[in-house]
Amino acid sequence: MKSLSFNGLADLYDETRSFDNHCLNLALNYISTTFPIKTYSKLLEPGIGTGRIAIPIAQLGYQVVGVDISDEMLSVLGRRLKQNVPKLPIVFQRADITQLPFINSAFDIAIVSHVFYFIQDWKKAVDEILRVIRKNGSIILMHTGTGAEIPFLNERYMELSASLNSPIPTMGVKGTKEVVDYFCSLGCKAEWIRDRWQWTSRIQLGKALDYIKYRAYSFTTFTSDAIHMEVIKMLGAELNSKYNSLDRVIEIPNQIYLVVLNRP
Repeated sequence: MKSLSFNGLADLYDETRSFDNHCLNLALNYISTTFPIKTYSKLLEPGIGTGRIAIPIAQLGYQVVGVDISDEMLSVLGRRLKQNVPKLPIVFQRADITQLPFINSAFDIAIVSHVFYFIQDWKKAVDEILRVIRKNGSIILMHTGTGAEIPFLNERYMELSASLNSPIPTMGVKGTKEVVDYFCSLGCKAEWIRDRWQWTSRIQLGKALDYIKYRAYSFTTFTSDAIHMEVIKMLGAELNSKYNSLDRVIEIPNQIYLVVLNRP
């Protein structure tokens, strides 16, 4: 498997990747102010998915072109666009980010959200994104927070899976800095924009465990059904022992942050 498809996760994707809408609007306003549509009208979103970023970006006036390898995610996006009135300037197609079907310098700007973690040959994906962005264009890496996740639950799932001789493999990068360093090695200049758009998520333990149980996250797709259900059983027992109830609400600090990469 060279890239992870989110087929099978499409129906739960937006629900489990929720963010604070006010913070998102502030981040998008920052983007539209810093990169005015008059100069940066042609926007690429690799890994467009269900359009959770593309739709509000297009509503600001950008001409959005998106690609994704998941047919199911694109089907969700297509249904959402048909329901939208007026029609939004969004077109999309199924394509691999490591082989973008566009000519050189086709776009003014790209927004990339949480994709390099799921691509084995992620450096090839970076090369392709740079190829289709014009000189003096920009790439924005957007992180939209941890959604409905409780990070320590994810980590414990992986630990328990490994203890049952089913370690979770790493598909792509381990962190954003690795991607940024590679962009910079190719001549880009990076600006990190953090700690501006923050909120606190309040997530019920049982709900978070259910999302893992339903395999709403990529790391759960690598285990067999038997191992997966055994890990869920172990996780539930641990949580009940520690918190006495899965109704317990956990507060998770969250934020949207950007890394702006300017192509020389």
